[in-house]
Amino acid sequence: MKDEEIMELKRPLIEACIKSAQMAGWRDAMGLLRGILFLESEPVSLDALAEKTGYSKTTIRSNMNCLENIGIVRRVVVPLGKPHRYKHYRYSLVNDAEAMRPVILSAANEGIHLILQALQQVEKNLKGSNVKDAELKASLVKAVQFYEEISRILDLIGEYSPKELIAIFESKKKCNSRKSNDSHVNKCKACGKQTLNGPFCSRCQDMRDELRCWPK
Repeated sequence: MKDEEIMELKRPLIEACIKSAQMAGWRDAMGLLRGILFLESEPVSLDALAEKTGYSKTTIRSNMNCLENIGIVRRVVVPLGKPHRYKHYRYSLVNDAEAMRPVILSAANEGIHLILQALQQVEKNLKGSNVKDAELKASLVKAVQFYEEISRILDLIGEYSPKELIAIFESKKKCNSRKSNDSHVNKCKACGKQTLNGPFCSRCQDMRDELRCWPK
């Protein structure tokens, strides 16, 4: 398959990476290079990236250094020549969940802590001012609580591996499902046994019909 055909197939990924880069405040080139590295079975050389993007090698090195520092890209050194006096760099995308997790959590935590610090500063300023606004104070308390909870959630996520988190949430989901099913089971008002329909099981209903004095 030709490079042009592969690039066309990967276009949705490339466009998504560019949009993601823009949202993060990165250069479009970082998103484009990241998108190109997706689904590559082998590390890609600097020459190949220059050919695919039309960027100069200097531009590619600069953007790849940024992606590498963030933790999204890994650089592979390939020695050249018999004496191995020269080094040739190739780049690959970091797809390992454990390697990517600190990158994602760090970015999320940074944004959360930034907002939380600002809210706490506003809270401090409000206490030292003459402003008496109950709605503002209530909104501030609610916002601080929300971001503190989000920060705590991110801390907890960082303590477990993705597989452990999935197992925990799946187990919780199954437990909630069982509780929900149990809550919809009809139980006999007299003996507490499960009943298909009506407030009494068949045995208690028969006794109730016979005695006519069974408690309602």
